[in-house]
Amino acid sequence: MKRFADFLKEELSKELPGTEVQWQMASSDRMVKNFPRTPGADARVAAVLILLYPINGLIHTVFMQRHDYDGVHGGQVSFPGGKQELSDRDIIHTAIREAEEETGADTSKIRIIGKLTPLFIPVSNMIVTPVVGIMDEKPVFNHRPEEVAFLFESEIKKLMDPSISKTKAFEIQGEMTNIKYFDNEGIVIWGATAMILHELLTIIRRGEAFLPE
Repeated sequence: MKRFADFLKEELSKELPGTEVQWQMASSDRMVKNFPRTPGADARVAAVLILLYPINGLIHTVFMQRHDYDGVHGGQVSFPGGKQELSDRDIIHTAIREAEEETGADTSKIRIIGKLTPLFIPVSNMIVTPVVGIMDEKPVFNHRPEEVAFLFESEIKKLMDPSISKTKAFEIQGEMTNIKYFDNEGIVIWGATAMILHELLTIIRRGEAFLPE
């Protein structure tokens, strides 16, 4: 775990793959061609936490399934996270606070090792900063059912398998849209979460040998 954490921390300090790589997992040509990639002055600020930790020696991360509410992100899979509050010290504090609230994990044991490229989400007018944290052991989760339908864990090596990256037509807000997604054992990871995950996996592939076997 230490060799992997040291490798990833070093890579996150370098020039990141950026929005061009993130948008390789954007859904439909319409989004790629027409959606703005830079936020306006009125964009809201948010953060997500990508938490990496070992299970039986293999690196995993955790996602959450949102409730199916009436909103642009209802029912979607995401990393733990949310909007920045005025009381937050910085964007890292936002990611940690939201992750603790949503997953119930003991965030005092998390080591923050870097950030990915902030991603602007036009449909919600939000700029999201992905924060990457490491834990040396599997956290104990106790999610808040009023905010999170359920949590699920995924092994990083399985997410790197090209065969789980797929495209399929889905009806979204009454319009058929070709979405690119990760098929996580039947759970669809798409949209902003897939774009963020794609950048992370692109970086990890630079040092795949550092992943524990």
